[in-house]
Amino acid sequence: MFNCKEIKSLSVGLAALALTVTIGYISIASAEPMKAGVEQPALRTEYKSADSIQLDGAVSLTNGNRRISVSLRDSDLKQALRMIADKAGLNIIFHSSVEGTVTLDLVNVTLNDAFKMIMQASDLSYVLDKGTLLVMSKDASLESDVAKQNMMIIPVKYGDASKIADFLNNNIFSTNRPGLSNNKIVVTNPATNELVLFGTKNDYAMAQKIVAKLDTKPITSTYRVNYTTPKEMAELICNSLFPDSSGGGSGSGGGGGFMTGGAAEVGGGSGGGASAGSGKAIEMGAGKLACSINVNATKESKLTNLGDRSLSVMYFPTTGVINVTGGSDSQREMIAQFIKDNDRKQPQAFMEMQIIELNESGSKTFNNTWDMFSPFFSAGFGNTGLTTNNKYPTFFHGAGYDVLDEDMQVDYHVNRYKGPITISYRVNYLIENGKGRVLANPKLIVTNGQESLIDLTSDYIESTEAQIMATGGIAGGVQKTYNIEKDNGISVSMTPFISPDGYVTLNITPKYATIKEQVMDNYYDETSGTSTPIIAATLLQRRNLDLSNIRIKDGETLVLGGLIQETETKDIQKLPFLGDLPYIGSFFRNTTTNNEKTELVIMLTPRIIKDSEDVNVTDNL
Repeated sequence: MFNCKEIKSLSVGLAALALTVTIGYISIASAEPMKAGVEQPALRTEYKSADSIQLDGAVSLTNGNRRISVSLRDSDLKQALRMIADKAGLNIIFHSSVEGTVTLDLVNVTLNDAFKMIMQASDLSYVLDKGTLLVMSKDASLESDVAKQNMMIIPVKYGDASKIADFLNNNIFSTNRPGLSNNKIVVTNPATNELVLFGTKNDYAMAQKIVAKLDTKPITSTYRVNYTTPKEMAELICNSLFPDSSGGGSGSGGGGGFMTGGAAEVGGGSGGGASAGSGKAIEMGAGKLACSINVNATKESKLTNLGDRSLSVMYFPTTGVINVTGGSDSQREMIAQFIKDNDRKQPQAFMEMQIIELNESGSKTFNNTWDMFSPFFSAGFGNTGLTTNNKYPTFFHGAGYDVLDEDMQVDYHVNRYKGPITISYRVNYLIENGKGRVLANPKLIVTNGQESLIDLTSDYIESTEAQIMATGGIAGGVQKTYNIEKDNGISVSMTPFISPDGYVTLNITPKYATIKEQVMDNYYDETSGTSTPIIAATLLQRRNLDLSNIRIKDGETLVLGGLIQETETKDIQKLPFLGDLPYIGSFFRNTTTNNEKTELVIMLTPRIIKDSEDVNVTDNL
């Protein structure tokens, strides 16, 4: 027996059961709030951001906002979709590719969301046209053109329409997103930089949202540099902040404003340009690309990058500014702070230099001259410069003869000496000294960290090449080619570091080269039968230094000396046996001694240049 309360509860349960429609393993029930004490499962709240776009197409079924609960257990896919279409009051057509079963539990979801979830779980695509759903598999939709119902135009203002079209085709469409075409449906009109879309209204609405996000005007920021050159600062930004960027700049290739790899020049240019063959056109304010990042398009899995530059750094040498195009706000703030921290006035110093070459040469000559004349024997020792022994040699036979000159005339007569026996002696002792001084006194201003060069060298002929010129098969004149070098003399390169404590640290490399010898050769001309002397090679003697971290106080002088070269030669002529005797042997010897000594001295005096504002700051401290 049932009491009244039990009968009432049973009738409520039967009423609720009567509202449940069951077909196979499918149960779809109304999801109105229940009055019983059992809580409904809580649904997760969707995350939405101002910068996010829901990439699913808008599923708008009839009565699509009606909330239902769905429980599916290995149910036939077509039967489940047919029931949802029935609830939405839509016709439905299944492509032959639709097959399989589905299992899921959905609680308190809209009819639109339930339909979308089933399509996603089963990897299906659909088209809604005039109250009829056409459902097909993903692969079948790729081969079908049923979704290409309309042709719509979307203008692109700032970006490249072809890159945006590739982005839409690869990342949005042809990816089996419910409510959107599962095909590549976007092409471009290059003449107007427009997107041409063949698809549904949902496709058009989604493409408009994506284009609105991507087609934005790039931000260009201009920074002025005061103490460094724009090129140096731009290269410093690229190498320090963006080391993986692609370079433009000097000598890496390219051209045009957004071409990587080369000395890209943009902007500027003269008004009318230059006509063909008239030389280089005048450039006014031309800019050069220093570097850019994110140049090449990248692909991750099935996603495609837009493939455009996110940031480009350009510099304008004539106006002293750096332009940064694109990039994020944080990147531009980082560049601005970097320029502020590093665009500092570089200290300078006035460098006074004295280069002195001291030459000292000397020679000592001690000559003995002996002559003996007799009717039977004549002899001589030493370089007398006389011709007596030539006129009166020793004769073993004969009376004498005449010596002829170049004109075949008698120059003098050689005959037997007929005078008394005569012995003569002369001595020649000579000391010579010579001193020389070569002075160079260059003065220059050097900048902190920048290399400076003092070049006091001269050109010289290193070698000569000669060849016979032929004209019409007949040998002509001799053509000479001179190989010119230019390192004969003194050159000094230096790189200073000027510290705040009043010291100058130098890396200095002085080089000094002089001609030691020129090797001559004779070039024989077979046509004329004459020889021409030419320089075969030139030998240099060098005195070079390479000094690092030489520290000099402001106003003091550094002396670099010790570059000494000394040469000594000694020639001895003597009579055999007599010249080797002690004491008296010196009267039978001729001695010539030559000594040459050169020394190079470099004196450096740096004076740090202080501007008026620097002096005021120091006084305030």
